[in-house]
Amino acid sequence: MKRILCLAAATIAICLTTTSTFAQSESLKLRFRVPFSFTVENTTFSAGDYVVTEPAHLILELRNVGNQASAFEHAQPARTKKEADGRVRLIFHRYGGEYFLAAVSDGSWASTYDMRPSKEEKRLADTSPRPQLKVVSVLANGTVETASVGQ
Repeated sequence: MKRILCLAAATIAICLTTTSTFAQSESLKLRFRVPFSFTVENTTFSAGDYVVTEPAHLILELRNVGNQASAFEHAQPARTKKEADGRVRLIFHRYGGEYFLAAVSDGSWASTYDMRPSKEEKRLADTSPRPQLKVVSVLANGTVETASVGQ
């Protein structure tokens, strides 16, 4: 009877370990070159190469590859499936010369996240006259695309 209990406990432990290892291996890990400085929540980052990972559920780490500066930022699941269009990209809101990270996507619906707007972005969006909002995407290959709002 003791052998059966030990065998059952070992089997359960292996199953739990395998499941948690599999879940960790599926976490987000993206690398981008961002050619401009930008703000996420209330942290400003300089232009450079960045690695974006998801160390915990809905927490993204942005790390500058050059100087190793990093920050942990809160994220939300994407509001619409339209945001996950199969392209690996970072999406920024641009007001004049200021960029704010708005979304991160590996192209799949499960790994597309919206970022919380910073206090500065909210202030700019609420000013009168309101500056023109541009949506800028940085693709994994370094290509920068600009679209008008609504595209």
